Amino acid sequence: MKEKAELSLLFKEFQSAIKRKDEYEIGIKHLLEFRKELWEIYQFIFDNVKDEEYSLMPLAKDKTIAYFLYHLTRIEDIPSNTLILDQEQIFYKNDYQKRIQSPISTTGNEIPREQLVEFSKQLNIDELKNYITDVFQNTNKLIENMTLKESRTKVSEERKEKLIALNSVSTDEKAFWLVDYWCKKNYRGLMLMPFSRHQFLHLNGCLRIYRKLRKIKK
Repeated sequence: MKEKAELSLLFKEFQSAIKRKDEYEIGIKHLLEFRKELWEIYQFIFDNVKDEEYSLMPLAKDKTIAYFLYHLTRIEDIPSNTLILDQEQIFYKNDYQKRIQSPISTTGNEIPREQLVEFSKQLNIDELKNYITDVFQNTNKLIENMTLKESRTKVSEERKEKLIALNSVSTDEKAFWLVDYWCKKNYRGLMLMPFSRHQFLHLNGCLRIYRKLRKIKK
């Protein structure tokens, strides 16, 4: 598992190359390498965090590992499938709301901090891991098949309306801004945030929680 500084450098290489016509393929390669390293973090979490620890919130400025993982995966599933591929989200297609036992189908941005622990305790962690795996693999295939021309495609108004109709994003002001944020981007812009930087930020949050928990237990 690479250090944070190494991952930051890999992200910068992807970020720079994907914007250039003659380096686009290199950028895609770097993005997939970056995501391979992100998957190593997921695997570390799956292998080392105990089920009861997913719902703990030991840090004042972070949330819970369960929340971060749920949130990250909804944030990837929604734009990849609804806005880019124009197909059913994996969350709905594979009945993951029932399987995960999630009380919500949205991204979770709207959940008040004081409710995060209770929300996290409700989730079936094994099924959450399955959902994460399915979405991550699906997005990798999307990235592998994305051409330079397609990467410049802007999200259509029709797909924005479809997203709103699905209610996958809460109408709460803490969440609904995501709709405009995503829909103002082209597909390359979505690769630069939900599929890469957003993952990096919150997975590091998961690692901070893990390290704090281990420090407490020593």
